[in-house]
Amino acid sequence: ASQVVVGQVLPAEMLERIVTQTDGVPLFIEELTKAVLEGASVANLAASALPMPSTLQASLTARLDRLPVAKQVAQIGAMIGREFSHKLLAAVAGVSEAALAQGLDELVDAGLAFRRGTPPEATYTFKHALVQDAAYVSLLRGTRRKLHAQIAQVLEERWSDVAETQPEVLAHHFAQAGLTERAADYWQ
Repeated sequence: ASQVVVGQVLPAEMLERIVTQTDGVPLFIEELTKAVLEGASVANLAASALPMPSTLQASLTARLDRLPVAKQVAQIGAMIGREFSHKLLAAVAGVSEAALAQGLDELVDAGLAFRRGTPPEATYTFKHALVQDAAYVSLLRGTRRKLHAQIAQVLEERWSDVAETQPEVLAHHFAQAGLTERAADYWQ
């Protein structure tokens, strides 16, 4: 936790609460510390009543909730997979390039995803599968189904090589969209 708070000082009792609550799990320590720092002003850090998410999932969800544009981008990226391309995300997201860039920058700056390359050729990877899960489960089931269908359709129309070399990817998205006959075609 002390490495996460470089440049800031957390009271010893706050550090102890974080370590105790996280049971020493490194990712949880890091995420909970960041959530506490992002959710409080420096003057507020001494307060013993400072709210702390009780689970890693809650901590990740709280961090995403504080970054609404990044959250929207993360949700769509999570639908695509742990790793996703800028081009596919742009094709599915239906938001302006400026909003997409802002959301991706926020996601990367928050340390929730890593970027390889330069947009629009960039590829993004969630820091951890649990970050992807937090973004994914924050969507309603109906929205997830629609997005999976949209991802499958975009892949089929614009990236036909994926259909040929990785049919299981399309099968997965069609299955998650509830389009079982289309999924079966790609599974076969």
